Amino acid sequence: MNSSTQQHEWDGIYYDGVSAVPHHVTVQVRPNGMQIIARSGSQLSWRYQDVRQTQGKYEGEEVRFERGNGICETLAIADSKILYSLHEVAPDQVSHFHNPARRRQRFSLTILAGIASIPLLWAAFSWGIPWMSGPITTLIPISWEEELGEILTTKFAPPEKQCTDQQVVESLQTIVATLSRSIESNPYSFTVHIVDNPTVNALAAPGGQIIIFRGLLKNTQSANEMAGVLAHEMQHVLHRHSLRLIVQQASMGIVVGALSGDVSGIMTFGLQAAHVLQTLSYSRDKEEHADKLGLLLLLRTGINPEGMIQFFKSINPEPKEKKKALQPLSHYFTTHPATDERIQRLRALIPPTFNPTTSLLPNNNWTQIRERCNSADIETAE
Repeated sequence: MNSSTQQHEWDGIYYDGVSAVPHHVTVQVRPNGMQIIARSGSQLSWRYQDVRQTQGKYEGEEVRFERGNGICETLAIADSKILYSLHEVAPDQVSHFHNPARRRQRFSLTILAGIASIPLLWAAFSWGIPWMSGPITTLIPISWEEELGEILTTKFAPPEKQCTDQQVVESLQTIVATLSRSIESNPYSFTVHIVDNPTVNALAAPGGQIIIFRGLLKNTQSANEMAGVLAHEMQHVLHRHSLRLIVQQASMGIVVGALSGDVSGIMTFGLQAAHVLQTLSYSRDKEEHADKLGLLLLLRTGINPEGMIQFFKSINPEPKEKKKALQPLSHYFTTHPATDERIQRLRALIPPTFNPTTSLLPNNNWTQIRERCNSADIETAE
């Protein structure tokens, strides 16, 4: 892609930080700042020095800018080419924004180095993958990621260990469909699988596969709580967090197979990825990222975000209750840091004027739904 562009106007979505209502706007890139023009004709001017970029460092990822502190103003632009325009129009003003031209230059140099020296390429992949997992992940096509997700699903949710109760499956899939309608530029078709296992856990496999363990389902007190869990896991999928961790652990040969689309490479990768996903532990910033964007997704959908907070409270018992509760919740504690600080961060994101507008599964009794998958406990497949 040529880094130069003549386009200086972009479609975007603006959130004012007061309500969860999205405003469709036109964003003009100017030498001293961005001009935000609403359909009503009202305008805002954002100086570059007042704005920070919080998303859009990876190719194809939505670009997000924020201004202010706490519940801040947010501007989302689906087309990442706006970054080229910013660096073209105001290079001295936007040095703190990601420059995609540098990313492409780095990849070009890497390819040339590989052609010149196969041993050097081997060393680069063997030692450099943990550092290059983000850029490498962006090169893996969605279709390949979806195949990998299906392979992993057969490992963690084989048909004989899935809860196939139609009412339960349809209820969870309805919640996912409701959330998905508020996601712009979504490349995934999310599918929920319920594993007949008492463990309180959920996994976001690559490619849109979400695995919910029966123990977690039974620990939710409402459809809103389950929506909070699903919104969180959907953000892990959308931002390819699990795929990036899997790439970090992969050998050079497997990654090359991924980039070339080799089917046998996918199978080999799937076997190794299953172990990685089973012991998956996201970094603190990835969890905070999924928390924040998951809660914002609930707000955009009009779902009461208190469900997400109440679920985290339920898996973070008081000290006198922890000894009794710790065993069934141990896996969720090790992979999802449910803490008072986490809950406080989520509460700070909820506008005081927010009123829920979406009622999930209004004609169903959630207590009955969560108890329908209640066969004999089966130990987790290793």
